[in-house]
Amino acid sequence: METQRLQLTMMIKPASAACNLACDYCFYLDTAHHRTMGVLPLMKNEVADAIIRKSLAEAKHCSFVFQGGEPTLAGLGFFERFVEQVALLKSEDHTVSYAFQTNGLKLDTAWARFFKQHGFLVGVSFDGSPRLHDLHRFDSQRRGSGRSVAATIALLKEEGVQFNVLSVVTDELAQNIRQAYTYLVNHEVYYHQYIACMDPLQDEKSYLSPQAYGRFLKELFDLWFASWQQGKPVSIRFFDNLVGMLVGYPPESCDMGGVCSANYVVESNGNIYPCDFYCTDDQLLGSIVTNSFAELDARRTELRFIEDSPNRIDDCAACPWR
Repeated sequence: METQRLQLTMMIKPASAACNLACDYCFYLDTAHHRTMGVLPLMKNEVADAIIRKSLAEAKHCSFVFQGGEPTLAGLGFFERFVEQVALLKSEDHTVSYAFQTNGLKLDTAWARFFKQHGFLVGVSFDGSPRLHDLHRFDSQRRGSGRSVAATIALLKEEGVQFNVLSVVTDELAQNIRQAYTYLVNHEVYYHQYIACMDPLQDEKSYLSPQAYGRFLKELFDLWFASWQQGKPVSIRFFDNLVGMLVGYPPESCDMGGVCSANYVVESNGNIYPCDFYCTDDQLLGSIVTNSFAELDARRTELRFIEDSPNRIDDCAACPWR
């Protein structure tokens, strides 16, 4: 079977922006509230089938990444069916990989064994330690979730699931990164991602100052480098990318390339957007149900989403580390 490209990544939101937490810094719920349609119903099988069918027709290697909101709200059965449909439709020439980003609250042994069986890479949102986590990641009654997520991490380890921890960097985490890093390492969590907290779209509130983030990166680098020197390496995505870039490899993380790439974020109704951070009405590319990839790409070009994405901040041109 002829394919148009070697690799394709589909970032899928089966539960839209719905979530069983009420984190005060959640950028995606804030984005959804600024869209005409807001939070959408759970993804129907017809939409999932269109994603699978068109993706396999488009590329040799397909990576299906589930995120939210909270994707577990779609139910384990949705993902069992998704994986079954992929197995039925893919050819011997296809390779398929799966990833799953979750707050971890609904995961149990059945979920963990499903992830293990099908080779999912699971990203668990956990802000460094239960105490730090509970400052921003709580439910609608403002009850913290840190201890529950820590128990989920222990379960994933016990079941042999491949996972990493995703921590949102706020001023509080930045000021306590040594505590957070030490907690994770002491609990044998060696794959970390640290994501700078975004400010709300239309709010003066700020969760992370540039000064705090700069100090955070320097202290985290010292911790990371010390672990390597001690023969106990920790993978931190940001620094892993920097090392690769220094020896001539392109960054694996799209936000470190200096220019946006062609991505496809699928909302639960099939709407396609060019980036997880731009799922807004004005950036809508089309629908996976009714549009071809060629039409989606043409709309991205029309919007000049990639062409206008390089950094044009004047001060950056004179940066000695550019």
